[in-house]
Amino acid sequence: MGKGIFTIGELVQKSGVSIRTLRYYDSIDLLKPSDYTEGGHRLYSTEDLSTLQNIKSLQFLGLSLKEIKDMLQKNKIKGEIILKSLNNQKQLFEAKQLEIINILADLNHLIETVKDEEVINIEIFCAMLQKLMFAENTETWFKEHFSKDITDELFSINKSEELDLDRKWTKVLSEIKHLTFTDAIPSSKEAQETVRTLLQLMNETLKGNLDLVEKKLPFTETFKFPNPFTEQEQLFLKEAISIYQNNCQETVKN
Repeated sequence: MGKGIFTIGELVQKSGVSIRTLRYYDSIDLLKPSDYTEGGHRLYSTEDLSTLQNIKSLQFLGLSLKEIKDMLQKNKIKGEIILKSLNNQKQLFEAKQLEIINILADLNHLIETVKDEEVINIEIFCAMLQKLMFAENTETWFKEHFSKDITDELFSINKSEELDLDRKWTKVLSEIKHLTFTDAIPSSKEAQETVRTLLQLMNETLKGNLDLVEKKLPFTETFKFPNPFTEQEQLFLKEAISIYQNNCQETVKN
């Protein structure tokens, strides 16, 4: 091709826009070829390339192809329309920026939580991920079931406290899985000590509101909290907790 004349394939290489898109632009009279070869193939000029770059630029503002077509035909537009589009895009990217900041914070949190672990159980790790992913759902559930004072207390936790709690949870959950894997007896000293640690950690996480929360948790609940335990582990834990609570009751009676 001569200088400044491009085939559709060459225009694709220069612009990054697909052949399908260029054909569509042609069909809606947004960007038509300047000429055709004898065989009927589309040919584009340097001016067409410039127009295509303008289309891509205006699309960045979130404008529709219809709006862009009208702008290019008139070659001018009211300043308030551009200003509105710029503000809309600014808000969109600010929302994305906040989302990225939150994701980075979650990733840093996970890095700090697991960096000293030689081996990581996938079920526990996935439960940690779910905890972060569904944090808003968890907070909403608490707001629906508890007073504002209790909810504010539960969720007013700084990053250092949250990291400390998650490390403790990782440790105790791993211990429970290890006990089940080694066929430990629920009444054994090791199992009972782990249950005591678990219940203390639950109460610490819930800022002393463990009993209150347990009363609010029905057997069938629309919102499910992350559960890293298999059915076998849940049965083991249920029996171990039952033994622990019975022993505590016996101690109180005596």
